[in-house]
Amino acid sequence: MAKNDKLDLELGVHETLELHEVTTLRRSTLLKAHMMESIVEDPELRKLLRKEKQISEKAIDEIEALLP
Repeated sequence: MAKNDKLDLELGVHETLELHEVTTLRRSTLLKAHMMESIVEDPELRKLLRKEKQISEKAIDEIEALLP
């Protein structure tokens, strides 16, 4: 799904708020993984942090496509 593709969904207020909450959590995870990657010395852990960054970025893009 392209970054600017918006799905035509009718979400309730509570659903929209839940999606915002999940997006906030994913952004926090992304920021923490980004910060930790620069100080971590173990290559395997650094690899896991990079993977988590990719997963979080993808999740954020997918959730934003659902938001009005």
